[in-house]
Amino acid sequence: MIEEELKTYISSLNEDDRKIFLDTVKTVENAESSPEENALELLKIGEEEINADVVTMSALTAYAFIKNDKLSQMLSQGKFQEEVSGILSGVLKIPEFNEEKLKSQNENHIKLLVTLSGDVRAIIILLAEHLMKIRHIKDKNDPESLKTATEVQYLYSPIAHRIGLYKIKTEMEEVCLKFFEYETYRSIADKLQIKKHERDEYIKAFIEPLKKKFEELGLKVSIKGRPKSISSIRQKMKKQNIDVDGIYDLFAIRVIIDSALENEKSDCWKVYSVITEKYKPNPYRLRDWISVPKSSGYESLHTTVIGPEGRWVEVQIRTVRMDEVAEKGLAAHWKYKNGTDGQAGGNIFTRIREAIENPDVSQKNSSEKKALYSDEIYIFTPDGDLKKMRKGDTVLDFAFAIHSEVGRKCTGAHLNGKFVSFKHKLQNGDTVEILTASNQKPSEEWLKIANNVRTRNRIRRIIDASNNRLAELGKEILKQKVEQHGLLFNDLRVSDITKILKLDRPVDLYQKIGEGVIDLHKVISYLTEETPEPPQIIREEKKHRTAETDKTTDYLIIDNLDTLGYNFAKCCKPLPGDKIFAFITADKGTKIHRYDCPNAKNILTKYPYRVVNAIWKKDASKDLINSVIKLYGVYDLSMSMTINNVLTNEFHVHIRSFSLTEEPGGKFSAVLSVNLLGESQLINLKERFKRVKNIEKVE
Repeated sequence: MIEEELKTYISSLNEDDRKIFLDTVKTVENAESSPEENALELLKIGEEEINADVVTMSALTAYAFIKNDKLSQMLSQGKFQEEVSGILSGVLKIPEFNEEKLKSQNENHIKLLVTLSGDVRAIIILLAEHLMKIRHIKDKNDPESLKTATEVQYLYSPIAHRIGLYKIKTEMEEVCLKFFEYETYRSIADKLQIKKHERDEYIKAFIEPLKKKFEELGLKVSIKGRPKSISSIRQKMKKQNIDVDGIYDLFAIRVIIDSALENEKSDCWKVYSVITEKYKPNPYRLRDWISVPKSSGYESLHTTVIGPEGRWVEVQIRTVRMDEVAEKGLAAHWKYKNGTDGQAGGNIFTRIREAIENPDVSQKNSSEKKALYSDEIYIFTPDGDLKKMRKGDTVLDFAFAIHSEVGRKCTGAHLNGKFVSFKHKLQNGDTVEILTASNQKPSEEWLKIANNVRTRNRIRRIIDASNNRLAELGKEILKQKVEQHGLLFNDLRVSDITKILKLDRPVDLYQKIGEGVIDLHKVISYLTEETPEPPQIIREEKKHRTAETDKTTDYLIIDNLDTLGYNFAKCCKPLPGDKIFAFITADKGTKIHRYDCPNAKNILTKYPYRVVNAIWKKDASKDLINSVIKLYGVYDLSMSMTINNVLTNEFHVHIRSFSLTEEPGGKFSAVLSVNLLGESQLINLKERFKRVKNIEKVE
C-alpha cells in the first residue's frame, strides 16, 4: 500500500537509495501496524516540502505508520537499518515539554532537542510532524491544539527559520498568529485585501521598464510580486509601534535568474545594477547574502529602492538554484551536493545542527562551536525549568547551580523518580529534584565529587568560612579552659601549646580545637605539670565530617565541650530529652540552650560559628541505638522526598541506609536504618510515619 502511494517518489530514486527505502517499507508492512492519522500527508511533506534525503524518508515512513510503543519494541529488536534506527531512536527520546516553561526558555529547549535527538534528522521528522499538525489545528479550547501551537511557535518555527525553510516557517507563523491573535490577523488580512489591486497595478508599473533592459543583456529573468506575510507585518507593527499603513515595504518583488552555476554571482550583480540605475536604492538596506551566505545556506541580494510615486519597494535577487535553497533550506543542498558546495550529506547535517543550535553560527568557527556546545547537557527541574550544565556534572553540581544554600545542604536527589546520591553523574534530559538536610555540611571530599570549577570554588569558600569560624570558636574555648586553671592566656602560652602539638601556626591550633580533635584535658595537665606525657592531636580523620562519612556526628555527648565548664541557659531551662546546642559566649562561658528557645533563632543566625552540637549525656538520656524501620504503602514520586524530610528536617536523625522499592500494583516498600536517641524517639518516629499520606504500614 505504501509502495503504491509513493510510486512517483520511489521511481525518482537511484538504485541504492531505492533499496534503502523499500527495505524500510517492507519492514513497516510486515509490522502489521495501523498508520498514524494523516500518515501519507506526513510523507508528502517530507518528500515535497522539506526535500528529505532517502534515509530521513525511510525513518519518516516508519514513524508515520507504526505506533510509538511498537516502534520502540522493533528498534530494540534491530528491525531497521542502523542509520534509520539512529534517527528513530532520537525522535523517541524527545520528552513532553511544559508549555509555560517553553515560552520563557525556548532557546534552551531548542538546544536540548538537538542534543537529545543525536541525529539532527530526527528534528526534521518532528518538524514535518508539527507542520502537519498545525494544518489541522482547532480552536483554543482544544488542549491538544494549544499544545501544538505553543510548540510550533516557540520551537519548530524558529528551527525552520534557522535551517532556511522559510516557506514552512512563514506558514507556521501565520497559523500561530491566527490561532493566538485572531482579531489582529483578520484586521491585517482585510487591509491587505483592500490594497491588493492597488499593489498589483503598482508592481506591474515598477517591473515594465526593467524587462527590456534584462533582454538586452541576455538575462533570462522571471519577475513576480511578492506579498508580504501577515506575520512579518505584525512583527514590524509591534517593533516600530505603527499600523499597517505605516509599513513602507508592503511592495516587494522577487527577481529569479536562470543562470549557469559559474555565472550566478555576476548575473545577480548585473540585475542589481539595472534596478539601481532605474530606481534610487537605500544604501542602508543592501543585504549581500551571495558573497557570505546565511548559516542556513540562504543566498540572495536584498535591496530597497524608491519606485514611482516615491514609494519604497523591497527587491530580492537570486538564481533558480538559490530560490530552491531559499524555499527548502539546507535540505535543498542534498540536490546540489556535487555542485558549488561540494559537500557530502554528512557535512550538510552538521551545518543544519549548527544552524539550529546557534542562529549566529556564521560568526563562529567550527572549533568555537565545538567548545560552546559539544559538552552541554540540559537538566529539568521538577517544575519543568531547564538548567544548562556540562557533561560529567554531578547531582552536587546541579544543586549548587540552583543555589549555594541548596548545594550546601544537598544529601542526594530524586533523578527521574529514583533516589540517587549526590555523586551521581547527570545525563542529558534528566529530571532532578534535590534532597536537602539542614545538618549537612560540605567537606574536602566534596571537592573530588564536583565536576564544575564554579562548584568547587563555592565549596572551597564554604569550607574556608567554616574553618575561620572554627578557629574563632577554638580560641574562645582555649581561653576559657586556660583561665579556668589560673593560667595566663597570652601569645606566649598559645605559642607553647602550638609547639607541643607540633602545629605550624596558632590559627591551626584554634581550628583543631574548634573541630574537637584536641583533648584539652591533656593539654592543661601537661602545662600544669600534672602529667609528663605531651598531648597529641586526636580523631584527625574526623576533621571534616559529613552525613555520609560519619553517621553519628550529632550524637556526641557534647562536641568538644565535655572539657569545659558550662551552664544551662535561664531563658529556656533545658531538661533531659530536649534537643539542645552549646553556645560559646564572649564573657559568660558556655551556655546550653534548647533549639526551641526564644533566643535560639537570633543566636543561630548571628553567631553560627559559636554554636557547637550537644546532646544529653548517658546519665540524662538513653543510649544511642540503631533502628531498622520498614514502611509499606501506595507509591508516588514524592515518597522518597517525604521520608527524607521527616528523618532529617523534623527528627534530625542520621540515615545509615535507605532503600525504596516499587512493588506491583502501584505499591512500595522501604527499609530505613537510622540512629535514634532511645526508644522514645523510635516510638515518636513510628507515630509520625503513620500520619504520612500513602504510608499504610510501619514496622
